[in-house]
Amino acid sequence: MEKEVLTLHLAEPWYSMIVSAEKMEEYREIKPHWIKRLTTNCEVPYDVAAETHYGEVLYRPYTHVLFVKGYPKGNEPSVEKKIVDITIGKPKKGLCPKEFLNKEYFIIKFK
Repeated sequence: MEKEVLTLHLAEPWYSMIVSAEKMEEYREIKPHWIKRLTTNCEVPYDVAAETHYGEVLYRPYTHVLFVKGYPKGNEPSVEKKIVDITIGKPKKGLCPKEFLNKEYFIIKFK
């Protein structure tokens, strides 16, 4: 399988938590921008929410995620992790801003 890399820019403290392996999943809102970047068969939040009507959500074949601290030229500093899974669910307390809790997001799990 060919390596496919998803690049995500992060702020502190999330970047440092990923580098230290304290955080092993990243969250993205279920909005048109992320739906287009992460899925192949969905276009709007309704498509993602109505998986039973449209079948299973199909994710793009990303194999790795490159986390970049901020928006620097040359994408440095950065760390690359192997993607385990991309799903939809609720984030874990302590691994995201408090306002993210109790709402569903795309969850990018990595090792």
